[in-house]
Amino acid sequence: MHRQSDLIHPTFSLTKIFISVWLASTLAACGSDNDSATTPPAKTGVASLPTGNLIKDPLTTKNLTTNALTQLFNTTDPDFSQVAATPKCGVRVEYMQYDTVDVKGNKTDATGAVFIPTGTDANCSGNRPIVLNAHGTATTKAYNFAEVGNANNEAGPAATLLAALFAGQGYVVISPNYAGYDKSSLAYHPYLNAQQQSHEMADALKAGREVVRRTGSATNVADNGKLFITGYSQGGYVTMATTRYLETLKEPVTAALPISGPYAMEAFGDVVFGGKVMLGATFFAPLMARNYQEQYGNIYAKPSDMFAPANADEIPSLLPSASMTDMQLILSGKLPASAMFQKAPTGNSTLDAISPSDPGFSFGFDSTQYLVKNDYRLGYLADAQKNVDWAVPYLQGYTNYKPVPATLPEHPLRKALKANDLRGYLPTMPVIMCGGNQDPMVFFDVNSSLMKTLWDTDTNKTSATKLGIIDIDVTNRATRQKPVYQTLGFDTVKNNSIQSQSEKMQAGFASKVQNIAAIAAANGGNPSQAVAMQYHGLVTPYCMGVAQTLFSQF
Repeated sequence: MHRQSDLIHPTFSLTKIFISVWLASTLAACGSDNDSATTPPAKTGVASLPTGNLIKDPLTTKNLTTNALTQLFNTTDPDFSQVAATPKCGVRVEYMQYDTVDVKGNKTDATGAVFIPTGTDANCSGNRPIVLNAHGTATTKAYNFAEVGNANNEAGPAATLLAALFAGQGYVVISPNYAGYDKSSLAYHPYLNAQQQSHEMADALKAGREVVRRTGSATNVADNGKLFITGYSQGGYVTMATTRYLETLKEPVTAALPISGPYAMEAFGDVVFGGKVMLGATFFAPLMARNYQEQYGNIYAKPSDMFAPANADEIPSLLPSASMTDMQLILSGKLPASAMFQKAPTGNSTLDAISPSDPGFSFGFDSTQYLVKNDYRLGYLADAQKNVDWAVPYLQGYTNYKPVPATLPEHPLRKALKANDLRGYLPTMPVIMCGGNQDPMVFFDVNSSLMKTLWDTDTNKTSATKLGIIDIDVTNRATRQKPVYQTLGFDTVKNNSIQSQSEKMQAGFASKVQNIAAIAAANGGNPSQAVAMQYHGLVTPYCMGVAQTLFSQF
């Protein structure tokens, strides 16, 4: 419905995309009553981590009644508050600071928020389940999930919705801001770093549980031992990496639902460098390059080896920004709006043939204002040709290939991407991926579908394996002709409940897409562009609706 060639990018706002539409549309019961709740083990893998300790006592930043939270919910996003369940609980917002690690394993610090349900409803006190949340990409350093109700903080709207839709239904929510954000002393953010981010999520979980323990006498809320994990975009990737890490710690995880994550990092990188540029690439690339440079030290000898603009040396340190919004970075000329590479003619026949590789990705190219140098791109592509990621021919229709990463990539960036690629991980706890197949920011088939293909063929599956994938977008079902709901191992009752909710969310998503397109057309705009600009974030509430039902089954 929305070709990427229809996008007009110079005025897009990542902040708006990442936050404007965040969370779930309809909610059911919390799925855990006080009588049946159990207490967690005395000592778990997370509890024994050397990090994850509170640096200061938690600070209560908000204490909202049920009515006040409902009012904030209605004000923050009237559309979703109309279709979501009204909060049963108020919320006590706790701000925490804890120790964690950087990409080298050295100690650093980070901050986060804990949402504790309050109120007289039976779901709002006693032993409660935990939702560990991983947020999506943020561009401003001041990002702080404790800023519930604050529209002036990049995290504010998302935090408000998460508080209403999960804490408001009786879950304790733990959401780290990530190292490098808010008051963290780390000078960069370990972006899409499987090792650091999963360790930090475990640290945040440990610290958050301590916050719940310390505030228990005032809130009458305790941890019942059930742990659910979710997140979208970057947070979808972090969710998957975290489930893997917690398994190694033998930390009990009840279920997880990652949303729209870039799980197949090397394959995704090969597709982008091959000419199919993702929306937002000019912001993601600097974050990623700085992170992997800090970890591996070989992504570039100096930033101008990789980046083309005149301000190349400052590009790795631009994000997260302490002083400028994403729009200001674009308007000031510090970052290209959308062009990752030079548009043909480039002076090189190899690049000319794929710059762009498809007219639908023309927004990712410009004749003069682009991000990555031609020789850096050529070096990457030479390695991709020599050391093939087998997902690429698989995606081109050669399904006799198993879509696994390259065996021995040589280019430093490809080596880093492979090291952080999540293919090869088979979850042992229930995990269902969710996303939309026309996502212009994190390509569904390059990531979610590839992971599901590998899960299907993994010989380590057992009778206890519970896995699945949901395509929330059925607007092109007739032409796409691929399954929109697949699960393995769930019993009939649970599966029917999850599938029924998925169908409701798919219908809701389709209706919302049609409404966005109709409004754009009525105002003389481009319907396809209007949908595409909201698509990545728009998927999230409907997938969160499924997450809530999945979690309620346990």
